Amino acid sequence: MSRALLSALLLTSCAAEVAPRADAGDPRVMPVGATAELDGSFSEGDGLRYAWSVSPEDGATLTDPESPFATFTAEAPGLYTLTLEVCDEAGRCDVAETWARVDEAPGSTSRISDWGLDTFAGVESGAGAPLGVAPKSWCDTCYKMCHADRMDWEEFCRNGLPKTFKGAERSECWQKAGSTSSQRERYCDARCAE
Repeated sequence: MSRALLSALLLTSCAAEVAPRADAGDPRVMPVGATAELDGSFSEGDGLRYAWSVSPEDGATLTDPESPFATFTAEAPGLYTLTLEVCDEAGRCDVAETWARVDEAPGSTSRISDWGLDTFAGVESGAGAPLGVAPKSWCDTCYKMCHADRMDWEEFCRNGLPKTFKGAERSECWQKAGSTSSQRERYCDARCAE
């Protein structure tokens, strides 16, 4: 067997062993009744099947939940968790989450990354800041923990969150335990805007 053929077979074999990786995209801030376009197209894997879901379901509508480009509409204000599960042809799956903050005030539907920090935190944007702003020292720790293992991240969620963080913020921290470092960074970004 030639060396080139052996290398090609090994590369093909290794490539087939790479598990899928879900990417649910950026968090959203939007007014009641607006429609947000979700983007799971940055998920990685071969022959992916997509399945979007939302929690809580009451007052929320997902259109095309089996597409990488689903849409989300909410008729009630609140914090919604949007979950994307991707599965490859071998049946291996991965899950990623993002969130949407739905406010009663009028405003535009935007990804948080579309705004500057001053716009995101300003009341004049129509959305307001979705979560309390954390102290800089906590933010520094949060970003360091993004690259920690699952057990260290869980310990951070258990004992490292500011006392001002409410149940939803604590719950979202726990949900990020099995997430990628970039998804954990989004968690920190949402709380460290000044």
